[in-house]
This record gives sequence, C-alpha cells and structure tokens, in this order.
Amino acid sequence: MSGLFCSSPQLCILEKQMQQPPGYRPRGGGFCVMNEAEWRSRGNYSEIVDCVISRMQMEHLKRRIQEIFSETEEETVFHDKRHRKRFCSLTAGKRSGNFYSHPNYAAAVFLLSADEGLWERAHRHVPDTGIYFDRIRLGGVTLEQYILFHAAKDVYNGTKHIRLSELADRELVADGMLRLIVNAFVIEKCGVEIAEWEEQK
Repeated sequence: MSGLFCSSPQLCILEKQMQQPPGYRPRGGGFCVMNEAEWRSRGNYSEIVDCVISRMQMEHLKRRIQEIFSETEEETVFHDKRHRKRFCSLTAGKRSGNFYSHPNYAAAVFLLSADEGLWERAHRHVPDTGIYFDRIRLGGVTLEQYILFHAAKDVYNGTKHIRLSELADRELVADGMLRLIVNAFVIEKCGVEIAEWEEQK
C-alpha cells in the first residue's frame, strides 16, 4: 500500500505500523533501546552512542561514526550554542509535553532546529499536535538543510528516505552532519533527557 488515509502525522505512524506484517522489522534497523537509568550509568556520551549504533548492519558506517565521536574531546550533542538555545527553549515551552512523551518528535525537532534557515521554514509547521513535513517548502535549500530535513522525517516517521549507505558517504554527508543525525537517533532511543544531560555536566 502506498497511500495513507490519515492526515495527522501521529495517526500516519500508526497506520504505517498497521500495514506491516506482525513481527515485521525493517532491514538495516536494529538500534538498541536504553532507559534513563542505563544511559546515566555509562561513563560518557560516546559509550551511549556505541550502544545505540551497536546493532547497525554496516560495519564501515559504524567505524566512521566511532571515528567521529572519538576525534572530539568535548562531548557535544548540539551543532552550536544557538542550536542548543533554540532547542532548549522549545523543550521548556508549551510543547514540552510532546518532547518528553514522544522522543521521535524531540529527535525530529532537534534536527530541524540545528540549522537556522531550515528552522525558519519549518517552525510554523511544528505545532504541539505533530510535525507536518508535507507543508514545509524546501525550494532553494542547501544540501545540508535537505539532508537534515529528510533525516528528521525519517526519525519521526520511521521511514528510510536516507539510506545507511548514503550516511557512510563522506562526500555526501559531512562529519558534523552525521554527528547530528546520530545524536537525533540517540534522543529518539533514549529520550530528550539525554540532551539535557549535556547541560548538567
């Protein structure tokens, strides 16, 4: 089935799940899930990332991710200070309930808000009822903004617009961009509290 009957983003996710056979697991998936107690017991953010990516199917992508996270001495979740400020102001605002109850929402907003230009286009279509990707206009965006948009869509809907092989391509996805995408998957699996952990250290 290619079309969906529901218009609400949250209901679309449910409808897609209902269309899948019982016990269906997409190929190339398999990120492990940790609860808050588990990730807080780990020594550093790189170890949390290692756990989240440990079951990925592509060894060269896993190696690239491990290199990226081992090269940086400072453990940063956000792209820069402005990204942190944008995201943290949203988690403390009227939409805070969505961030804590729907980690996929938090992860998608994390990616959309990483770039100021992309967030300018997207923020009107990110109410507390969900994220309306079909209303966000991408004309004239940069390659980085395009990748962030589709990565956000994937982490929100559980789709695979961006393939693992594309993430492994350094010419297509820069190290900083891949780091953000991995951080979004960590948020989606561990919850938005993982981003706040950086503030508390």
